[in-house]
Amino acid sequence: MIITLATDIGWEYAAEMKGVIYSINPRAKIVDVSHDIMPQNIMQGAFVIYSITPYFKKAIHIAVVDPGVGTERKAIAIKCKDTWFVGPDNGIFYPAAARLGIQKAYQLSVGKASPVFHGRDVFAPAAALLSLNKKPKWKEIGVDEIKKLDFGKAERRGSKVIARVLFIDRFGNIITNADLKAEEMEVKIKDRQKKIRRVKSYGYAEKGEIVAVESSGGFLEIAMREGNAASFFNAKEGDIIEIFF
Repeated sequence: MIITLATDIGWEYAAEMKGVIYSINPRAKIVDVSHDIMPQNIMQGAFVIYSITPYFKKAIHIAVVDPGVGTERKAIAIKCKDTWFVGPDNGIFYPAAARLGIQKAYQLSVGKASPVFHGRDVFAPAAALLSLNKKPKWKEIGVDEIKKLDFGKAERRGSKVIARVLFIDRFGNIITNADLKAEEMEVKIKDRQKKIRRVKSYGYAEKGEIVAVESSGGFLEIAMREGNAASFFNAKEGDIIEIFF
């Protein structure tokens, strides 16, 4: 099975994790999703994992965005039909796993792991063993015991939608948790407000124009062609966005 890595720890620490995986399963296939998730940003990590999982038919997904490492938070493995999630019990897997359908959950043994690097000492070996169809040291726990995190739901109030900024990509595109289909709308984030139109894709906008599109994941996205919408609105992940239509 493919093992994916999505972390906030950078490439050098991720290399240590890969070394552990290869020492257990030299034939492992590892896909680096990202090692540049914003430090300690669990929501961003959850969005990244949620976005990529539908495109892996069978995989073991490791996440290391773990501000609670070394504390009482659990180390877990979640089983879906053809997919495993291995990492901290901080909600980072919940949106993706819930969409796939959670079958079982396990608490991983931490043992003598470094209290500051469970990615290397707990999650990597557990995933490597799973890739060999072997069981790590664990105990089964109730699915209802794992921590839940969700992206929230946009709230419609008459001709206004209150949504949230879920993710800002490297282009400065603002991905929201709304799915509004209006052809024209006015967007307000903090103290910046702009009337925009909906287009099919970025190429239908004029250079520097801010528009709404449907993101590749089906969410409402605010983008500036050949520019940075997030900078224009001074937007940050988690911000409230008001949409008038």
